[in-house]
Amino acid sequence: MKKIIIWCLLCVCLPCAAQKNLLKETLGKGVVKEALGKNAGQNLLQNARVVQGKILLGSNKPSVRTVSNLDRYIFKNVPPSDLDNFYILLYHPSAKQAAEIFALYRQIMSDFQSFKKEMDVFLYYQSKPSERHIISAPERERLMERVTKIQSKLFKLKNLIPPEDPAYQAAKEYILYAAETINPMLRGVFDDRQFVRKDRKYVMEEFFMHSPPTKQPTVWAKWLPNSWQRNTTRRWLTDPLKMAVLNDRQSLLDQMEKRHTADFFPKWELFTYEDTEKLLRDIKSGKHFDVILTDIVVPGGGGYYLTSVLRDRGFNGIILALSAYQEDREMGHCLFDKGFDGMISLPIGFENEVKWPQLIMQKLQSYFYYREHNDWAR
Repeated sequence: MKKIIIWCLLCVCLPCAAQKNLLKETLGKGVVKEALGKNAGQNLLQNARVVQGKILLGSNKPSVRTVSNLDRYIFKNVPPSDLDNFYILLYHPSAKQAAEIFALYRQIMSDFQSFKKEMDVFLYYQSKPSERHIISAPERERLMERVTKIQSKLFKLKNLIPPEDPAYQAAKEYILYAAETINPMLRGVFDDRQFVRKDRKYVMEEFFMHSPPTKQPTVWAKWLPNSWQRNTTRRWLTDPLKMAVLNDRQSLLDQMEKRHTADFFPKWELFTYEDTEKLLRDIKSGKHFDVILTDIVVPGGGGYYLTSVLRDRGFNGIILALSAYQEDREMGHCLFDKGFDGMISLPIGFENEVKWPQLIMQKLQSYFYYREHNDWAR
């Protein structure tokens, strides 16, 4: 069980190409750039406003905190289910097993109620623009430690009780809301929903788009001029498509746009986004994309959140994660279950290398090969 909990925490802290040290941000050990930069005070005061004689910093309303959330999370109290009408997921459990599970359920839900009672005060004031404050690194660390602790307890019930249990469901949703309020970069990361994949089965080599045996480059190919290698890769790509790239690092997006017409999917239409919500609004308004290449963690919602929303809406385009995290079978399966179609693993700062356009195009080349070979729906 200890290994499972550690793995869950690692998934929460999953790094990506746009985030040099997400772990520090998640646990509050890092401080946002505005607080560390030379012009930190100036940047904060630019967004400051005066309310009742007090200077309030950062006047932008956080997207995850709205008045409706007060009733949905803070003022809502869902008591534990009546055990007389409660069933557990074990097949023909003994009386002792049932009693132990009931006791565990009552204890964990009691622990959650205590956690919620204390956290409600913090969330209430953070939901009010006139009262909320900038969360310091030490405070974020303390709060996230409490969130992950109660989440690990709730995780113990995952395979023991029905997921639709009202109290259990409300507790999980509350944890999501609390985590995203403490650190908006975690929007969607804690969401444990999975999508039923009828379009294909998970195969690690295909998910990470390894070159298929019949498409392996020859030994001498690496000695050929870069221009020749790029042209060879482009010829294997499918017809011109529309691709959206989501990343919060503008320097990376600038490089992609700069290299686009020359050697980065030059026949495709390329659209870049820093803001997840803007991308979602464009898609909702009718803008079509065949491929979305997304960073996993972006302030206000990254790849997890984007993919969850789009799959809920019935989006059937290709969604690929871009991450500095190393390839891992279990992590890939987790992304697959959340609606991703593949992951490209590239180191931080890859855009400073010469061959990065070719590397990404080779991954897409492999994806389309596997799609045709296995007759995938997308």
